[in-house]
Amino acid sequence: MANAADKKNNLGPGKASPYVRNMRGKILYIGDDDQERGREWFSFSFREDGQITLRAFCEIDDARVERDVVYTMSSDFRPLDCFVRLHSRGQFLGTGWIRITDTSADCEVFNTTFGRISQSIPLTEPALTLGSHPLACDALVLPGYNHKNPEKIQARSGGLSTSPLLDGASGPLLSISTGLIEYVGPETIKTAVGTFDAHHYRFPPKPGAPTHANGTPTSEDIWVTHPDYTFVRAEVHGYLKNKTGFGRYELVEFET
Repeated sequence: MANAADKKNNLGPGKASPYVRNMRGKILYIGDDDQERGREWFSFSFREDGQITLRAFCEIDDARVERDVVYTMSSDFRPLDCFVRLHSRGQFLGTGWIRITDTSADCEVFNTTFGRISQSIPLTEPALTLGSHPLACDALVLPGYNHKNPEKIQARSGGLSTSPLLDGASGPLLSISTGLIEYVGPETIKTAVGTFDAHHYRFPPKPGAPTHANGTPTSEDIWVTHPDYTFVRAEVHGYLKNKTGFGRYELVEFET
C-alpha cells in the first residue's frame, strides 16, 4: 500500500525506471528426496550503456553455504567485474572483488584461511564467462555457444571461475574454467510462474570429471530463455552429496 508521502507526490509502488530494464526471481534447490535444500534470489538490470548486472543471494542448507554476488557484464555477456562474499557453516569465509579486461583478470581477496591475496591472471584472449556459482549465473555461460556451428557438443574455453568446488564454497579465488556445452533443442517448460518457450542445454561430463560415490559422473541440464538467458530450470546428476547425486532447481517467482 502506498503511504501518505507517495500519494502526495503522485508516486506509486509499481513505477519502473524508464532508463533501466529490470527483472527478478527466486529459484528453489530441491534434492533427490523432493525436499527443498536451498534457495536463490536473483535480479538483473539491463542498462542504457548495454551493461548487464546480476545480483544474487544463495542459501544451501545441507552444505550450510551462503553466497552474495554482484556480477556485471557487457551487452554480449562478457565479464567486467564481480563481487563475491561467502559464509560457510554459519561463519564468514571470504570476500573478493574481481575486474576483468581484455588482457588480464585481477582479484583482491580476503579469506579467513589464507588472509589477503592479490591475484592477476594474464589472458591471451578476452574472457567469455565468469562462473560465480549462482544458478542464474550458470545460464550466463551459454551465450558462448555458437549456434551457427553444426557441432551439437562444443568445447567451452575462455572461462574463469571463483571456486573449483561444485558448491562454490571456497576462496573466492580466480581459476581457469573449461568444459563442454551441448545444445539439446527448444522445449516448452511449465513452471510455478508460467510456461516458457525455453532452450535446453547440457553441460556433459568431460574427461576426468568428478563422479558421485555411486559412479555417476557430474553433468547438468539447464533450460533458459533467449535472448536474455534467463534461468528457467536445471537438473544435476552426480553433483550432490545425497544417495543418487541428483538435484533439481525450479523457478518459483519471476517478475519483469
